[in-house]
Amino acid sequence: MLVAATILLLALILVLLLKSNFLPGNIMALAPLIIALVIGTGFENTMVFMHTGISDVLVIAALFIFASIYFGVMSDAGLFEPVINALMKSKIIGKSVFSVVAVTAVIAMITHLDGQGLTTLMVTVPPMLIIFDKLKISRTLMALIFSTVVGSMNLLPWAGPVPRTAVVLNLDVMDIYWKILPVHIIALLLSFVILYLASRAEQKRGEFIPASDAGFGQLEVSDAEKALRRPKLFWVNMLITVLLLASLFLGLPSYIIFLVACAIVLPLNYRTVKEQNALIKRYAGNVLLNIYTIIGAGALLGIMEGAGMFDALSKAIVSLIPESLGGSIHIILGVLVTPLSYLLNTDAMMYGIFPVVVNVAAEYGVPAITTAAIFCVGRVVGTGLCLTTASVYLGLGLMGISYREGFKACFKWTMILGTVLVLITAVIVR
Repeated sequence: MLVAATILLLALILVLLLKSNFLPGNIMALAPLIIALVIGTGFENTMVFMHTGISDVLVIAALFIFASIYFGVMSDAGLFEPVINALMKSKIIGKSVFSVVAVTAVIAMITHLDGQGLTTLMVTVPPMLIIFDKLKISRTLMALIFSTVVGSMNLLPWAGPVPRTAVVLNLDVMDIYWKILPVHIIALLLSFVILYLASRAEQKRGEFIPASDAGFGQLEVSDAEKALRRPKLFWVNMLITVLLLASLFLGLPSYIIFLVACAIVLPLNYRTVKEQNALIKRYAGNVLLNIYTIIGAGALLGIMEGAGMFDALSKAIVSLIPESLGGSIHIILGVLVTPLSYLLNTDAMMYGIFPVVVNVAAEYGVPAITTAAIFCVGRVVGTGLCLTTASVYLGLGLMGISYREGFKACFKWTMILGTVLVLITAVIVR
């Protein structure tokens, strides 16, 4: 019954997110609550599960609030304007959709070397989104970058699923990574191929405006926007931003860093309380909507974890594989890992399904390292839009797109990439 309830819950959430007019926060708060009460979890237990889940995502919610305010202030003060103007005037970026997308992807790759998705989002999205909008490039291509290139970067030995497989197998993480390294390189190359194909399709849509066209050599600024610019504070704002980003890479608590940074830059750039209040109120609409979604996702995660749904579904999936196909279980489930990654978070996949599969596959002579590699490459390309990962909604909020838009833009490409990588891995990693 628990397995059926879990499948029903995930299917219901996915359908409602893609087809209904309900807000994501509404869906993820009410759907798991109703299912949990129907299957007999009990009202008191369900409330405890929701409380635990929401508590776990409050840090992400706080980060989103202060990061949105910080980058909003920096954008209004004109910090990104010289960089964006320089990029738009350059001969490298702006001639085609792919030139912009490729530069964005490279920036995301570099900033993701620390394996922290939140840092990558904060550094990459706010400044590059201005260029995307200016040149009329669909924001969904930003989501595709994070599902392909940034997803592939999660194969780093200190990011995503690789260290989790090392824990399960009791191996040194580098022993696993050196095996995966050739696939990692292939994954990045294929990701750029996908971005090229998607960029060509976007350019054929006909809305793209090359940066070299008249009026697009620099940002057009309205009188209201000019009033918010603080050119005399450019280098001060730049120094604060560099120190902030450096602090993120040092592993300091991100939400505290942004809180302190906001407390400094708001009064520094806008001296009156009236000005500061006006800015925060202007940012509030987008911030509140996405905080609502993040907290709803926390409620969903809390119920699924507390009620044992992740564990039940993991065991059920493995039990469906016929014994005659046991020798291929790693490949079969590897192909399924990418779509499952849209539903189950990394911990559920790597601590729930993976340990069972690796033991079953071992009985048929499949090396544990092969199963681990397949699970890792299948997992990473679905991470960017995982329904049960709260930070996904932070990313979508920064990009200003809905889950529905991101899913439609990415699902086909991630399925192709995930399947190809799993098959390549099954051949290469032994």
